[in-house]
Amino acid sequence: MVKAHSFDGEIDKARAMLEDAIKGMDAANAGLGRNAKGNGRFDAINFPVEEALVRETIELLDRWKTLALSLVKQLDLLTAAADLQHRRLFDEKAGIDTSGLLGRRMGQGRAEPASIAADLDAALAASASLDTQFKTARPALVRSFRDCEAHLVRIIERRQHIDFEIEEVQRQADAFIPRIFDRRSSISSARDVASRSELEAEYSRLVAEQDALHEQERALQPGRTALQRLIDIYEELANVLNAKIAAVNAMAGKLAIDIEQRIALLNAVISEAVPPLPATERPARVAALIAAFEANVLAGHDLAARKARADGVFTRRLEPHLLAAPAAVVESSAETEPET
Repeated sequence: MVKAHSFDGEIDKARAMLEDAIKGMDAANAGLGRNAKGNGRFDAINFPVEEALVRETIELLDRWKTLALSLVKQLDLLTAAADLQHRRLFDEKAGIDTSGLLGRRMGQGRAEPASIAADLDAALAASASLDTQFKTARPALVRSFRDCEAHLVRIIERRQHIDFEIEEVQRQADAFIPRIFDRRSSISSARDVASRSELEAEYSRLVAEQDALHEQERALQPGRTALQRLIDIYEELANVLNAKIAAVNAMAGKLAIDIEQRIALLNAVISEAVPPLPATERPARVAALIAAFEANVLAGHDLAARKARADGVFTRRLEPHLLAAPAAVVESSAETEPET
C-alpha cells in the first residue's frame, strides 16, 4: 500500500509554490493597477518585466495545480487501497481478480486493522493540509481575478478613449482632402498672379493643418499600442485565474467528499477491529476533520452517489481527455474491424 508519509514533501512543495504564486498575483495586479490609473507615462512601462512577471505567475499556478491534482488522485488511490484491505478482513479473496492497476498493486496481501487505520490517519493528515491550501488558494484567486478584471476594464476604457480621439483626428484630417484637392486644382487654373498667390497660401495652410492632425494622430498611437499590449498580457492572466478558480472548486469538492469517505472508513475499521484498537491521540488537524464530520448530521449520507458526482465534475474539469478515451477506443476498433 502507498504510504501517506510520502506525501509530506509534495505537500510542502505545493504550499511553497502556492505562496509564491499568490505573491506573483499580488505583484502583477499592483503593477496593472498603477498602469490603470491613467496618470503614468506609457514610455515608462517596462513591458519585458511585466510579461516575465505574468508568465512566471502563470507557470507557478500551473505547476501548483498539477501537483495538487496529483495529490488528490494519489490520496484517492490510497483510500481505495485501504477500502480493499478493509474488505479483505472479511473476504480474503476481495480484489484478487481485479485486473486494473489497484489489483496489481495490492496483490494478495492482507493488512491488519491497526495498519489500515494508521494509513487512513496519515491520509487524513495529508488531506487536511491540502484542504487548507484550497481554502487559501480560492479566495486569493477570486480576489486576484476580480482585481485584474477591474484594472483591465479601466485600461480598456482608456484605450477606447484613445481610439475615439484617433478616429476623430482622422475624420478631421480626411475632411481636408477635398478642400486641398480643390485648391490645388484652382491654382493651376488661376488667371492672375494675385489669385494664384492667394490660392497657394490657402493651399499651404490647409496642408499644414492636415499635417498637424496627422502628427496628433501619430502622437496618440504609442499610447494606444501600449494599452493594447497591457490588455493582451493581463487578459491571459485573467483567463488563467478564472480557469484555476474552476479547477480549485472541482479539486476541493472532490477532496471534501473523499475526506468523508476516509473518516467513514476509519470509523468502520476501528469499530470492527478485534481485538479493539488502542486509543490514538490524533493531530489537531485530523481531530478537527473528524469532529466536523461527526457534528454534521448529513455526513456520510448517500456518500457513494455524492462521490460519483464529485468525481464526475473532477474528471470533466481536470481530466476531460479521460472522457474521450472510450470513444476513441471504439473508433479505433471500428476502423480495424475486417469487412465481411
